[in-house]
Amino acid sequence: MTLRRLSGVDSAFLAAERPGNPLHMMGMVILDPSGFPDGYTFEAFRHLFSQRLADLAPLRRRLLEVPGQLALPFWLEDAPIDLDVHFRRAAVPAPGSPRELATMAAEMAERPLERDRPLWEIVIVEGLEGERLALIAKLHHAMMDGIAGVQLMASLITTSPEYREPPRRSARSEPARVPGPLELLTRSVQWLLREPLRAASAAAHTARSSWERAKTQANEPDAPAPQVRKSWLNVPITKHRTVAYTSLPLGRVKGLAHAGSATVNDVILTVVGGAVREYLEARDVMPDDPLVAAVPMALRTEGDDDKRSNAVTSVSCSLVTDVPNAAVRLRAIRDAMKSRKRSRGSTVGGDLAAWAEVPSPFVFSLLSSAYVDLHIADRIDPPCNLVVSTVPGPPEPLYLFGSRIEAIYPLGPIYAGVALNVTAMSSCDSVDFGLVACRGRMPDLWDLVDALPGALEDLARALDDRPEDTERTSTGG
Repeated sequence: MTLRRLSGVDSAFLAAERPGNPLHMMGMVILDPSGFPDGYTFEAFRHLFSQRLADLAPLRRRLLEVPGQLALPFWLEDAPIDLDVHFRRAAVPAPGSPRELATMAAEMAERPLERDRPLWEIVIVEGLEGERLALIAKLHHAMMDGIAGVQLMASLITTSPEYREPPRRSARSEPARVPGPLELLTRSVQWLLREPLRAASAAAHTARSSWERAKTQANEPDAPAPQVRKSWLNVPITKHRTVAYTSLPLGRVKGLAHAGSATVNDVILTVVGGAVREYLEARDVMPDDPLVAAVPMALRTEGDDDKRSNAVTSVSCSLVTDVPNAAVRLRAIRDAMKSRKRSRGSTVGGDLAAWAEVPSPFVFSLLSSAYVDLHIADRIDPPCNLVVSTVPGPPEPLYLFGSRIEAIYPLGPIYAGVALNVTAMSSCDSVDFGLVACRGRMPDLWDLVDALPGALEDLARALDDRPEDTERTSTGG
């Protein structure tokens, strides 16, 4: 039996989960099964997946919570897996449209994962138009962040359509023993006694990083953090979700990034800002203040020992939605993201990770409950108006068990008081966007998806026409 304690950040995703607000990540992989060995059948697909399960360590972990949430929980390694529960089959009436697939994904997003078994599930969806398949995967955010999810996916896929079965591994002689509540408490005594030391260490980390920030800002002052004002998107969320997705050509996005001396991420933020601006203006709910996005940023470095399933922080970036010119918005976002990455990525994220190790999950859960149940979000300005995340994907054509991967649509969670999450993943020739929203606030989410291509072309026109000396005339940065 091998037990591994969760990090504070990983545990926080569990403690912050509330009824009607599950905190899992999802992804939809669109497959062309014509290259599947000996022809696709669900049984054959399931068999090939089961052969690879031994290589997917995160999927073989089961959560063990300490009684009373007095200490950070454990992962039980090599837990038994019942594939009949975790790996299932579904279908839409052929020929299934993107909206029918999105409806199925939204229904999956609404259901929380059961904590008495490994925190993931996969559904193979048949009946899509063009005889395509979709693999919809759902994993709890406590297991991994988006970058780790891409790495997990990379261990399954190949760059060649020819699939070879892996060497057979000997099965475990017996399933891992599950420790009882008393043993979990006993194993947590030392962790509880060390809480003052963890608090002192977190305080020292914060003091050190604050000094480093002050030194950096003295030499290279940062742009001020954007002010977040409550918007039409900041409402109490219900348990109901809506999903929509689309793809934009990666070559076009890269070309605009080059033309604007920006990054692909900057262009994605600009395009999302333009589409959200059009969506809100059409409903006459566009705020005077610019919308501010929470932009997750990876803290992983080369050689990371992967002790943390989540190595991510978040920076705030104005989407400059109060400015009509897309080229001006791109330059403002470019400059702001340079500043945020320089000053906040390695310091504030580390501070939060250090402090997340200090309190028990019970305390964190109590604070999360108070935030939601006392409607604190209704009384204060929100931390952000929406979440916009980008995940770099593989740059070459990919195959899963010989089936060509045509698109990968990531679907992130929404949070209390923030009704929209937009996540984009770049692949060999496209940027695949997955959008998740509270259905009660945005039942017409496809209208926002439909605005993304137009926002991309609006940026292209603005970059072609921009005067070199154009200056911002608004405070949206």
